[in-house]
Amino acid sequence: MNKNHKLTKKEVYAKHGVIFNGDKIFCEPLNIWISPLMPIGSNTKVGNAATFSMYHGDEILNIKDFGEKTAAIMAAANVTSIKASCPLHCDDCYCDKGRYVFDNVKAGNMLKLILAKLHLEWLEKALKAQIEAENITQIRIHAAGDFFSIEYVDMWIRIANAFEKVVFWTYTKFEYAVNAFDHVDNIFLTPSITPAGFNFGTCSELLYRYDKLTKLGYRVHICCCGTPIEKKLNMHCSECKHGCKSVGIECDYVLFIKHSSKKYKAGKDDPIEYAKICEIIANQNN
Repeated sequence: MNKNHKLTKKEVYAKHGVIFNGDKIFCEPLNIWISPLMPIGSNTKVGNAATFSMYHGDEILNIKDFGEKTAAIMAAANVTSIKASCPLHCDDCYCDKGRYVFDNVKAGNMLKLILAKLHLEWLEKALKAQIEAENITQIRIHAAGDFFSIEYVDMWIRIANAFEKVVFWTYTKFEYAVNAFDHVDNIFLTPSITPAGFNFGTCSELLYRYDKLTKLGYRVHICCCGTPIEKKLNMHCSECKHGCKSVGIECDYVLFIKHSSKKYKAGKDDPIEYAKICEIIANQNN
């Protein structure tokens, strides 16, 4: 082959042992054609930013409890029940609402959960092939879901080592993952559990945790997401050079205001605490 020949997407996937045709890949373990596993959004500041998600929560998921599309994925995998991917199911989880309630989204996340739990070797090949074929430059691991096993964590370490110029960022409650990525320079991890509790919550909860952590000597950053400062910066998470990806601000923990929901709306339910949080954010390096 000519050394100057640029491989087509089909050739890149084939190099990794994955069949690609048109805009689909053949999922060999389930014997079905599927879309590539990571949705991609092009951003002029960060390039091609991708997201990998799985079915969230810590429950046992049963085929009878799902709609037609999700049940079909489980049937193709010969799975009638499977444990979800998170160490626990947080109260008022943002993955319980919004687009996550639609059956097509549930089906996609169930597919990736099944591959991660039962067909890890093929999942690794498919992810590596897509990163190279799509020239992905940044990946958020788990917009939904979490690390759940040593083997699954080690898969992401192998992927990151194979693509050293790609930035990977993620949050986790899985204790093994917190230290496992220490020696991987291009994976930036935010622990979701701190010595003061979760790193997310209502404004009053964040004030308590911020105070406790700083008194313990930890370096703490509060994300501006959900505040007027976020709107002023006009910046998407994938563009941020601080906080959770730890490439700008050196910090031990990053705290996040809980996503708004029917149960809680930051600023409306706690205006005094919200103002204090905004003041802290305004005085830090955002």
